Amino acid sequence: MKTIFWMALEIAWSDGSMSKKGAVIIEKLYDKMGLDISLREEIEERFAKEILEERTERGEGTGDLELESWANTIIENLNSNQLENQIISLSKKAVIQGLSKEKWLLGMNFTREFNQSNTFAEGVWMENNTEEEYENYLSILEPLVNELTTRN
Repeated sequence: MKTIFWMALEIAWSDGSMSKKGAVIIEKLYDKMGLDISLREEIEERFAKEILEERTERGEGTGDLELESWANTIIENLNSNQLENQIISLSKKAVIQGLSKEKWLLGMNFTREFNQSNTFAEGVWMENNTEEEYENYLSILEPLVNELTTRN
């Protein structure tokens, strides 16, 4: 599953180059996420090896417009007072549906990028009692929702 920072890199490099503006947006997102520097380096190294290493085309960094819009939405989500409750609700829902070890790890790793893995764990262990259930989740959680709610 693609994580938030990975998706940001994909958008920034979508035409084969990252613009200066794209780099500034990536830095802003990184700061707002509170992403650990070693995790960032790991993601960037893997991205370079898996995506950029084989690329031959070079664009002009036109992904920055899409990146800016997408990153602003993600930053709004990070600042939302609903984020923690939605993570707890989603993790509790996953347990009820039958949370496997693989999906547990997936949820922990996904939420770790933006310092919410403890919140995810609290929902799984039902340590933080929220009665709220959600039909729709914040954009930042959509990849995780899709992974946790599909049966494997």
